[in-house]
Amino acid sequence: MILRARRLQISLAIVALAAASVAVWDLMTGGFHFQVLGIRMSSREAYKPFRLALLTTVAVIQLNDWQSLPAAASWNAIVRWARWIALGAAVASMALAFRYGIFAAGGADAYGYVSQAQLLARGQLSAPDPLAAIATTVGASAAPLGYQLSRTPGRIVPTYPAGLPITMAAAILVGGPTAAYFVIPLFSGVTVWLTYLLGERINDARAGLIAAILVTFSPIFVFQSLEPMSDVPVTAWWLLAWYLALIRRTGAALGAGVCVSAAVLTRPNLAPLVAVLALVVAVQDRGVRRGLAFVAGTLPGCLAVAAFNAFWYGSPLTSGYGELGDLYLASRAIPNLRNYWSWLIELETGVILLAAAAPLVARDRRAAGAMLLFFMSLLGCYLFYFVYDTWPFLRFLLPGIPLLLVLASAVIVAIFGRLPLRLRGTMVFLICILAPVTYLLTANRLHVFDIQRSERRYVSVGEFIEATLPEKAVVLTVIQSGSIRLYGHRPTLRWDQLPPERLDQTLDGLRAAGYVPYLLLESWEENLFRTRFATSSIVGNIDWQPAIEYYGPISVRVFNPDDRQAYMSGRRVLPRAIPYP
Repeated sequence: MILRARRLQISLAIVALAAASVAVWDLMTGGFHFQVLGIRMSSREAYKPFRLALLTTVAVIQLNDWQSLPAAASWNAIVRWARWIALGAAVASMALAFRYGIFAAGGADAYGYVSQAQLLARGQLSAPDPLAAIATTVGASAAPLGYQLSRTPGRIVPTYPAGLPITMAAAILVGGPTAAYFVIPLFSGVTVWLTYLLGERINDARAGLIAAILVTFSPIFVFQSLEPMSDVPVTAWWLLAWYLALIRRTGAALGAGVCVSAAVLTRPNLAPLVAVLALVVAVQDRGVRRGLAFVAGTLPGCLAVAAFNAFWYGSPLTSGYGELGDLYLASRAIPNLRNYWSWLIELETGVILLAAAAPLVARDRRAAGAMLLFFMSLLGCYLFYFVYDTWPFLRFLLPGIPLLLVLASAVIVAIFGRLPLRLRGTMVFLICILAPVTYLLTANRLHVFDIQRSERRYVSVGEFIEATLPEKAVVLTVIQSGSIRLYGHRPTLRWDQLPPERLDQTLDGLRAAGYVPYLLLESWEENLFRTRFATSSIVGNIDWQPAIEYYGPISVRVFNPDDRQAYMSGRRVLPRAIPYP
């Protein structure tokens, strides 16, 4: 009987492996078909072989648990294999980030961080203003996204904190310019691994495994792991600080403080969270000594932020985002609370709400309570901040989401622990498979995996402009005001920083200085440009043919204002098309 059950188990395992392979093949290639002895074999819908693989794997686990001794049951075997599976999840996270990640610096954040890293790699804290000679004509519009005019004439300074650019600069010095884009995938893998370690620390290996898998496929985490931005790195620094803070050694407390320094240097507005970690360190054995070590590790990052702020903006308390009093308003609390709540449930599902019960069931209940306090404090850091209306801004809460998933996983393990032993391993398997599938479907619905293709336009447009526009060209643009400088090597002006009545005067000033002005507008920017300038300038109507056009998920058009008169006279010339990558 046992031998027969074992043979059935092996047969089902083979079927499960084959069905899973077919499902993956269908997803990667769109399916297959062929004939064997006149019989047509085909598969095009991945959910069918996936369903078969799921059912047969459950059957394999159940057969094992029904006939095995308790020590060999899957529930207990998970503990032995959890670290290896979590490590595989970390590698999978890095693989996703490398495969679908954005290896381009466009927009505000990506350009701001990558270009600042290049500055730091050259030993510079500010960049020259290429249009300094006509500063009185162009004013603040000379600074691209991610920068602002320096207090030193003829220079521009970064808007974003230095933490991530410092890390990217180190990568550039070691591996060249492209290495800046490797930083985020590496931090994503570290984040997943630290999530496992924290789950293991406050509960057990099963909770760590579930949490690591949930983080790996969390839609907001996947989305941010594809972007050269600071959200994933600051999350990793905070998680590492948490892990070290829970170790009852003075050296670990010092290490936790150093990680907090890196986190604050990466995102200074989260400095209030230091208090939660300080409390965690202080309430443990040798609290005074460990607390002093923690503070000693924390101070360098805070002092570095103050020094950068003073150098760039004139005051230790002024950031690149402006004065503190202008950034936070009490009236924003309700809209922000509503948005963050709805996005958290939509992207992470209601399972994340189980985290609230963790202080009642986790092995280390005090640490679980502190993690909840950390998340609530994190929410408080953004509750009065600007109100945004799109789900990607859930990224502000990303440093706390892995902690919530750790806590929720501890509750899930506690619930499963009340089931019969032969059902527990099956339930862990199901949640580790079905939750990621749900997350991936959500990510696909939100077009998370399409952004790489869309963001390539920054490189394509920039390189085409370098090859075709005259060397004295100046491009008036907003969203590509940085990428045109990086890839097109042409100076830019931000038209959104020009007063509406000064567009014609600015164009004339550029011509008088020997420059050739161009307008670069993405499809969504054209109406904004017309609304701003159409009533005060005929150029604001952009009612003539573009000189250059890019066709992609987001189209881009480049206009030469000097072409308008010829177009109105009846001359027609086809725009040059930028090849789609």
